[in-house]
Amino acid sequence: MKLLIPTTYYPPEANAASVRMSQIVKRFSYKDKDIQHIRVIAFNPLYFDNCKHKKGVTEQDKVEVIRHTRRILPAFVFMPQSLNPLTLITWICISLKEIAKYNPDVLLTTTPPFAPAIASYIASRVLNKPYVVDYRDDLTSVIDSIAETKRFYTKYPLKVANKFMSALLFHSLKRASFVSTVNEVLQKKLLDLNRNVITVPNGIDIQELNEVKENFDKEKVLEKNGISYSEGSMILVYVGDLNMPYYIPEIILEPLKALLKTGYNVKYIIIGDGTRKKPIEEMVTEMGLEEVVFLVGKKDHREVLELLLACDAAFYSLQENDPQSKHAIGAKVYEYIGCGLPILVLSDEGSAVSELVKTHDIGVFVSWGEIDRMVNALRKLLESKKYARNVQLHYSYFIDKFDRNRGIDLLYDNVKALIVERSAPTTLKKQ
Repeated sequence: MKLLIPTTYYPPEANAASVRMSQIVKRFSYKDKDIQHIRVIAFNPLYFDNCKHKKGVTEQDKVEVIRHTRRILPAFVFMPQSLNPLTLITWICISLKEIAKYNPDVLLTTTPPFAPAIASYIASRVLNKPYVVDYRDDLTSVIDSIAETKRFYTKYPLKVANKFMSALLFHSLKRASFVSTVNEVLQKKLLDLNRNVITVPNGIDIQELNEVKENFDKEKVLEKNGISYSEGSMILVYVGDLNMPYYIPEIILEPLKALLKTGYNVKYIIIGDGTRKKPIEEMVTEMGLEEVVFLVGKKDHREVLELLLACDAAFYSLQENDPQSKHAIGAKVYEYIGCGLPILVLSDEGSAVSELVKTHDIGVFVSWGEIDRMVNALRKLLESKKYARNVQLHYSYFIDKFDRNRGIDLLYDNVKALIVERSAPTTLKKQ
């Protein structure tokens, strides 16, 4: 079995997309001795500088990661990645080249952004290869909601571009051999496009987490990351892609500053990188919080888990009226829970994350309608030990329910069945 995986995000990028794809690759390579090779092709114009202007290639066991980079053009000409024709054309060229060179049995691609899935469809049609799409987020609705906030001269071009590129995406989903997605809400929606849709929830990689725990040393982890720590300090953490405007890690800064003025000893770690990192750093400086807020940049997944284990609580925020709030639970939420962290949630009433936290009483929820409660909510989260106790009380349930490998195994079984099905006519001819 030879798999080709086109993806925009892959470790060391620290976000839900990279974590999800890397865990799929890891589980597939572990699961089947018959897998000859897995080739991951990653292209993200935002990470040109980090690749030092060269194509990056890394190999480990059966897995090869090839990072394509932009050569001359600046990043902004490829943005936004889901709606930009240049990004799509680049992806089509990369996909055609890699399929022709590698000759995979199956392509397993992901969206959003839209380009890898659309490019995989076009390249697969040209070179007659089956492809599978992992559909993680309803970005079409998100872009439409963003467009509604813009002036008319931005709003309507954005809506038109979104409608056109989404139509291409939906056509690629319709033509896919099958589609995987993260929850039942999206599965139901996708069944209108493709009758073969399976649910592969986000979750916790129990094996990796246990491996990290074995050699965990809090003081060494904090020192390695340049984080000052003293006895009695409480550490709050946020993990996320700082390119995404709908996650707002900086909204906790004012409540944090207010809490510090009352004598609390609190540190705040923001893990992740992107275009919004510099503005947040400037905000931290302006507020005089340089000694307590640490933007540590992007980390590999094990480093992220180490930092989570070194913290006392986590922060999750999702913009007001986000169209996905009712069903979306990011991978970081599961990892907060896996590392035993109670969570402060800022989102709409009835969001999936708020319901998870309230149902099991493992944190504090604040709705956008009562944002003035943030200081008290943060104080409550840090002072009360019941939330951390409840995480531990329900830990066996969480580990059982959110074991990521169960869903990935279902995806694996379907990919393998697809390869067997395609090889069957050839086998019959030989007989």
